[in-house]
Formats: sequence, structure tokens, C-alpha cells
Amino acid sequence: MPLLVLALSLATLLQGKDTPAAPPVKVSVYYESLCGDSARFFTQQLYPVWKDLKDIIELDVNSYGKSTNTPDGDGYKFQCQHGPRECKGNMMLTCAKKHVSNQDKFMAFSNCVMKQLRGAEAGDQCAREVGVDFCPIKECLKSIEGQRLQHEVGVKQAALHPTLYYVPWILINDGFSRSQLSRAQANLREVVCQAYTGVPPAQCHLQDL
Repeated sequence: MPLLVLALSLATLLQGKDTPAAPPVKVSVYYESLCGDSARFFTQQLYPVWKDLKDIIELDVNSYGKSTNTPDGDGYKFQCQHGPRECKGNMMLTCAKKHVSNQDKFMAFSNCVMKQLRGAEAGDQCAREVGVDFCPIKECLKSIEGQRLQHEVGVKQAALHPTLYYVPWILINDGFSRSQLSRAQANLREVVCQAYTGVPPAQCHLQDL
């Protein structure tokens, strides 16, 4: 390589060293613990893509979906699309989000639960498999704390525009469109990599191998 070209290449690399990193792509997902479409998206798209691209993703997962809640004393009662077992599963995942501080372990736990599609019944086993302490999650699930946390997810979801009418509901950088929803369900990796404004990491090209 000529010396001038080599010098220019080194200068470019040094300049790039001080360039601020591009902001991560925010991926927001609203899903249900016993929904087949939610399970497919979580286990086949969200979890594997997040594992590969977590350095450029700001993740926001919310287990609520087509649920409703009403005040009940100091807490709340919930009704869910797939019945009481789903309400319990949703709340368990919400409790895990609060009490599992390591995001890698939280996502591994959630992926295990969604893969089994048994809601809260899979909690203890999945916690053991991924090395998560299930005790605080279990206590949260049985308490007013869990009800209040789940209510907060419902309030957050109710503020979405447009209003959720399908599960899983997927937003990229807080934006929603029907075409983006379809694309994200089929190829989340491509959607995230196209939305990223920095230099795409090598994992963006895995699908091309």
C-alpha cells in the first residue's frame, strides 16, 4: 500500500475514534404471556436479534396486551384475552422486569417462559435454568406490588398512539406503522439495522451469510 494511502487510512481511523456513537434503536414491544403470535415473535425474532444487536438496541418490553384492569382495594383486578392464567403470566413477567436487574438474565428468563407458553407455571423452572432468583419475583406476583406494577404497564400502554389493536405491538424509536409491524415480525434484524444511524455492526449482515 502506498505511504500516502496508508497515512490517509490511519487518519480516517483516528478521526472515527472520537466520533460519538450513534444512539441506539429503541425497540418497544407490548405482548401477552399466552399469545401464540407473541411467543413466536419473542423467541424467533426479538430474543435472538437482541442477543446479537443489544449494543445498538434500547429494549422496552411490556407484558400486557389486550388486558383491562379495575381498582380492587389497594390493588387491581385484571382481565386478559386468554384468561386468568395469562393475567398471572403477564404479571410474573412484569415482576421479573422489576426484580431481575441483569438484562441478559431477564431476557433469557422471559424467552424461556415464552417458549414454554405456560405463563407463570414455567417461572420456577425457567428461573433455575437461567440462574435467576425466583423468590422476589414470586413474592411480587403474590402481592399488591405486582398488581400496581401491572397497572402501570396498562397506563403506559393506554397512552400509545395509535391504540394497540394487535399483539405483539411493535414500535421502533417510538414510531408505529402497519408496514413496520409486519416487517418487524418477519425480520426484526433488518428493521433495527436499517433504523440504526451509525455504522451497522457485523451482526447486521448475519442474514446475508
